Amino acid sequence: MSRLLLIHCPVNPRILHQAGASDIDFASPAESFRWCLVEHVAYGTELRIQEAGEGTLSNIPFADEAIVLMPTADVRLIHTRVPLIGGKKLDSLLPTLAEPYLIDQRTPLRYQVFPPRAGAAAIERTIAVTSESWMGWLSEQLAALPVRSVSMIPDCLLLNKPETPEEPRQFLCDTLGNFCVFSTREGYDWGAGWIEFQDSVNDTSADESAQTQYRRFDWEWIAPAACAWLKQKTGINLVLQAPVQPKKQRTKQTTVRWQPKVAWALWRQPMKLAGLAGIVYLAGSILYLATLGISHWRWQKITEETARQNLINPVGANNGVLPAFIKQATDKIHAQGKDTQGDFIPLAGKLQVLLAAYPAGLLDTVSYQPGGLRFSLRNTKGNPDPEKLVQRARSLDLAVVSLGRNEYQLLPYAGLLGEGARP
Repeated sequence: MSRLLLIHCPVNPRILHQAGASDIDFASPAESFRWCLVEHVAYGTELRIQEAGEGTLSNIPFADEAIVLMPTADVRLIHTRVPLIGGKKLDSLLPTLAEPYLIDQRTPLRYQVFPPRAGAAAIERTIAVTSESWMGWLSEQLAALPVRSVSMIPDCLLLNKPETPEEPRQFLCDTLGNFCVFSTREGYDWGAGWIEFQDSVNDTSADESAQTQYRRFDWEWIAPAACAWLKQKTGINLVLQAPVQPKKQRTKQTTVRWQPKVAWALWRQPMKLAGLAGIVYLAGSILYLATLGISHWRWQKITEETARQNLINPVGANNGVLPAFIKQATDKIHAQGKDTQGDFIPLAGKLQVLLAAYPAGLLDTVSYQPGGLRFSLRNTKGNPDPEKLVQRARSLDLAVVSLGRNEYQLLPYAGLLGEGARP
């Protein structure tokens, strides 16, 4: 189901002042928005009102699209003939076409012409005249809406369009203190709106009750009417462009109309602490690795010095001490008629223990070298993974190096401690 957000804008305080309602204590315009969240399928079936509220637009729920209802008292809808021109020429001509219908032109005004009605004459158009400052303020308020698309229409367009002069005309009546804000629809895309004192409203409604039909502002009938209007896809929209974000929140590249708000001021201190923690972690890691390198170097030097003290024939400083000591110890053991751990028979026994967990016939070739026992495995279905074979060798206190292509080398002096004897 799709989510539709209906918003009814407050009346322009300047219009209230002109109607004599300036001395009434109203809430500020920013706190006077009324909204309703509707779930629907294809703008009609299974329409349900989820929640409604009144106040600011800061904590309003997310929706797929929003339709903003502007009181018709804040917009002058002029149905007249418009020449078949467009672009800047039409924009410069609209004030002249609307001038005979306007009384007060001292304040900056915004002119907009609605798209032509399908099936009607192209020169029969409707011009919408609104306050430039009021529309700018509404645009700033609508910039915080968590929706993908926004459209704004006069609220009179939700009323039934009179087909004949004899048909009773509908009036939308919205109570505001001791005043009533009226809207009525006169044609397809035009109507009128005004503000009256309630006593005069009662007298007028009593005289014209047979020819009029008053409807109070209620989401129960406004929600279906708004969905029916959106389903027509008329293209009427008082919002000339997407509501811009305030300067403090404006971004250079905006791909969607709604962007989540991030209070960077609240995250500044945690980000600093996280940066300091990262620096401390990096410095500690470098110090730890340096300590390991120094410890390894000291251990190697101690080992070489110990081996040098036990050599019968001293070697030069540039020659390897450990290889000379190993050769001396090996020759001594061989002179006694014994085998060392680096001879072929001990290495072959270790290889047999290593491959005992795998199928028989896996071993392909074996070659003995002074650096260890080099062997290769057949490329069969049960061929072990190199990493698993190396891990198994470590579990047996053996050292195996993978040479690639099923070839390995068993190092000679591995496993001297025996299974389970590791410190």
